[in-house]
Amino acid sequence: MDKKHIILLFVGLFFFGIALSQKKDNLNSEIQYFDVGNGVSYGYTKPKFFDILTNQPQNMVDFGSFLIQKENILWTGMALGSTAALIPVDQKLLDNAQEIGEPWGLADDVRYIRVLGVELIPQDINGAIYYLGYGLVPMFISAGLYTSGKINNDYRAINTASVLMEVLLTSGVVVQVMKRTTGRESPSAAIENGNPGGHWTPFPSFKAYQDHTPSYDAMPSGHVTTLMATITVLATNYPEKKWIKPVGYSLMGVLGFQMMSSRVHWVSDYPLAILIGYAIGKNASNRRITKKIDDSVGERKTTFETNYSFSKIGDINVVGVSITF
Repeated sequence: MDKKHIILLFVGLFFFGIALSQKKDNLNSEIQYFDVGNGVSYGYTKPKFFDILTNQPQNMVDFGSFLIQKENILWTGMALGSTAALIPVDQKLLDNAQEIGEPWGLADDVRYIRVLGVELIPQDINGAIYYLGYGLVPMFISAGLYTSGKINNDYRAINTASVLMEVLLTSGVVVQVMKRTTGRESPSAAIENGNPGGHWTPFPSFKAYQDHTPSYDAMPSGHVTTLMATITVLATNYPEKKWIKPVGYSLMGVLGFQMMSSRVHWVSDYPLAILIGYAIGKNASNRRITKKIDDSVGERKTTFETNYSFSKIGDINVVGVSITF
């Protein structure tokens, strides 16, 4: 992947944001409503620029509340239970992922070209997949939405752009706190140090974490958190775009496998990351939406069920996740 391809990728993400914008039901009112189907309209007011920062404390409070609310206890329990169930088989599943990914080049180390000292441009497909969880992805989608929103006076696009940046900051803080709390060794460091499944050093010192980051920063996955939060924000604000979830979740599955294959993350690093990204993205998005329901049509609720499965491909044990909508 050369510079031309990465530029095309960023341009594509930018115009993807523009493409999500939709004509409003009304143009000049203080609150703009958008038909999202099933007799439901979403209303948005004009956002303020500094909402990205001023909403951070409330995002933290909402995240904590989400985890313990009665209707969400099941999801919190599933994330914790899945993590506990997967830890004992982490090393085996990592070995399997490396074996499966090696013929595709996914077991190689991720390589980037540095620009101004920053690893910015992927050099191969492995790096391009890993890029899906980088903060630049929601940033470029946000830029496209914001540009389209300003040109078309589209409050939904502007709010979605703002929320993408807002949750990027919030999730970054939450993930860093949890990484520095759990202190779990990443697969690459664990293999080098001879620690199957990775060593745990809760609350490593600030200096130790900065000097030997791979020894402490595995759980939860920041990349999966970022991508999940991005998908959730887009799907929540544009529920009529039915392709966002299946496409987004498929890409997240590819990213998760690639990071196992290249020894960046254990599979048990993912359940909490998914929960964090979803909770932060959902709460931040819903706070800006005013729902208006046409009683003559009614609202149809969408539910989904997540199931884990274990199977074999030849002599290789694999784990699968299915989401039924």
